[in-house]
Amino acid sequence: MTSEAPRVTIDVLIEMLQQVIAENASRGRGKLAAIAWGPETLLEDTGFNSYDFVEIIFKIEDHFNIEIDYNANNNINDVRTIGELCDEVGKLLAKKQAA
Repeated sequence: MTSEAPRVTIDVLIEMLQQVIAENASRGRGKLAAIAWGPETLLEDTGFNSYDFVEIIFKIEDHFNIEIDYNANNNINDVRTIGELCDEVGKLLAKKQAA
């Protein structure tokens, strides 16, 4: 029996983002529900801030058992949309699985 590594999907990341945003700010779930969540959704349109970014990095690392280097030269710092975040996490997962 082989254990399959978790896959990164838009739905998984959206759920994580919504949880982090709702937990870390006074933004209510009503505002979150009003956002059209999808790959093209800009993180800034969700009310996502730098504190949320650190929290989502930790949550992604724990969920997918990967390490994300978020120094200034890393692509993860340049993501603007949920889809871009999903792509970057997918690349890290592929790199881990290839190792």
